[in-house]
Amino acid sequence: MTAPSDTAAANPMIGPERPPPGAGKASTGLALLAPSALIVLFFFAALLWLFQHSIEPFAPTGQTAEPGLTLTHYAKALSDALYVQSLWVTFKLALIATVFALLLGYPIAYQIVRTDSAKVRAFLVLTVAVPFLTNLIVRLYALTLVLGNTGLINKFAIWSGLMTENEILPLVRNDLGVGIGLTYFVLPFVVFTLAAALRRLDNTLEDAAMSLGANRVVTFVRITLPLSMPGVIGAATLSFILSVSAFAVPLILGEGNVAMIANTIYDQVLFVENIPFGAALAVIALVTIALLVLQGRLTRKRYDA
Repeated sequence: MTAPSDTAAANPMIGPERPPPGAGKASTGLALLAPSALIVLFFFAALLWLFQHSIEPFAPTGQTAEPGLTLTHYAKALSDALYVQSLWVTFKLALIATVFALLLGYPIAYQIVRTDSAKVRAFLVLTVAVPFLTNLIVRLYALTLVLGNTGLINKFAIWSGLMTENEILPLVRNDLGVGIGLTYFVLPFVVFTLAAALRRLDNTLEDAAMSLGANRVVTFVRITLPLSMPGVIGAATLSFILSVSAFAVPLILGEGNVAMIANTIYDQVLFVENIPFGAALAVIALVTIALLVLQGRLTRKRYDA
């Protein structure tokens, strides 16, 4: 009986055994996934480190912490009126910013996708993209020139006679100013997310509805808006997450009078030097964000179905 290697040597038409189809692609895919897996590993290691610190006892500088683990930091965060208020203000302002960003962003995104004028489309895209590409700190300080006590809005109100020289319309150092800043911050993300969702819609469905007698308002309410709801939910989820984790907006526009959760964590870690309590606050915020993301994905699946 002839060995396979002898047969291949005797017959040049028979080459060496080849690997099965797709083997090279599988190995290449695994190699490409390695960097992503490494990043995910470091990410979860950081989360584990954060949770570990959140259940450790706190000891002031120069003192030794008691051994063991504790949940007192979580109990304090969820029972102390100061930190409960910080959580409430954070979620309230994030919700307000999300609602107004959707109300402002949907018409802009709809016009970007559906306008027939290339100039109008380019103008709207540039209007949204230029602030998006500008540094956030620069944008916020520019916004203070508009909202400040001596800003453009107050000066215009005095010039037009709506207010006297001694009156001031308070638009900074309060929830209103931070809410405006958060809306301004998340609006580009909402517009681009909604524009991508609207671009995937089939225009023939709207044309069919209008050919059957529906006007533009009915077509929008009955066809366009329901079909774009997955994009609306995705934009709302992204906006809420960005607003909840915002740090620079309340720092610059709130000027210490509006304490959102990110600023509270910053103060606890750097000034109070209570790292375990700051970690507990961070874990609470992350869990809330994770639950919101999960709820958003489940809701989007329901609409997709």
